[in-house]
Amino acid sequence: MQNNINKNTKINKCELCSMDVTHNITDINNVTHYFCEHHSLKDFTLENKSKVKSLKPLLYVLLGITLLSLIRQYFLGINLMLWMMDFMGVFLVTFGLFKLYDLRGFVKGFSSYDIIAKRYKNYGYIFPFLEIILGIIYMLGFMFLWQNILVLIISILGSLSAYNIIIKKEEVHCVCLGTAFNLPMTWVTFLENFLMLTMVTFMILM
Repeated sequence: MQNNINKNTKINKCELCSMDVTHNITDINNVTHYFCEHHSLKDFTLENKSKVKSLKPLLYVLLGITLLSLIRQYFLGINLMLWMMDFMGVFLVTFGLFKLYDLRGFVKGFSSYDIIAKRYKNYGYIFPFLEIILGIIYMLGFMFLWQNILVLIISILGSLSAYNIIIKKEEVHCVCLGTAFNLPMTWVTFLENFLMLTMVTFMILM
């Protein structure tokens, strides 16, 4: 690894704290990172490891949802549309129930980054119940246009909210699973919303 001191570098913000850059370090993959006087590549590596570890609950929940949504495929045969309906149903019900674990805590966290909840706090109280109702409709095998359009809007807003936080590099806790887990807002959160957006778009077009 190389450690080059370059106070005149055009990159003027530290990757970890947004302070002025005092040095840059090239890692073993030949990627250059920029830090202030208080941070180094070791701090960057430790933070990334911590984020990956904190995302494990979300990844385990998503794995469980995927397995549950495959049950009917096992008995009835492979059907892409049916699998997507089951996945959306289990996904929305599961995430909605986790939010009800601490509804007030969820609303507080949700209003810190969601585009709608920032302006209308009561939206946070409605949101988990809306997810559960929509999920149950999918699981029962019903699929209405209004239902898909509503989920499309929710997933677009969720993607935009996550993208906005990630780009600004703000330290925000994601409450997609309520307050049961301390999840950071990362690209995984964005991809989770984008996956839902992709599925519901496919359903509408079909």
